Amino acid sequence: ATARNIEQNDITSLDELKALPHNVAGYSAQMDELNAELKSYLYANFYRHYRVVRMATKAERVLRDLFEAYVEEPLQLPDSVQEKLRHESAGDGGNLHRIVCDYLAGMTDRYAIQEHKRLYDPEERV
Repeated sequence: ATARNIEQNDITSLDELKALPHNVAGYSAQMDELNAELKSYLYANFYRHYRVVRMATKAERVLRDLFEAYVEEPLQLPDSVQEKLRHESAGDGGNLHRIVCDYLAGMTDRYAIQEHKRLYDPEERV
């Protein structure tokens, strides 16, 4: 489809391609059909599979709990994150939510789960 579109639009340079108001590159009709079939299969059998949904729900819960715990009591954060928080707060009034989000984004799945246990499991050692 792309080669046909290039030919139909008589494109001979990159500048001509960039000047067009529409996309030139695209899948063939057969590839579009196969792509739609694959997408349908993945949604039906993977993305919406009950086990995948359960795991995603658990992950959301862990992240939500950690976020709320750190925002409610920032002293639970590691010293390096608290230092960043003090530095940011001195300049523009602070951005606790952003710093906590950045900290959470840097966690591996395993670390986030362990941290959740440390904060919420009364039998877990701190």
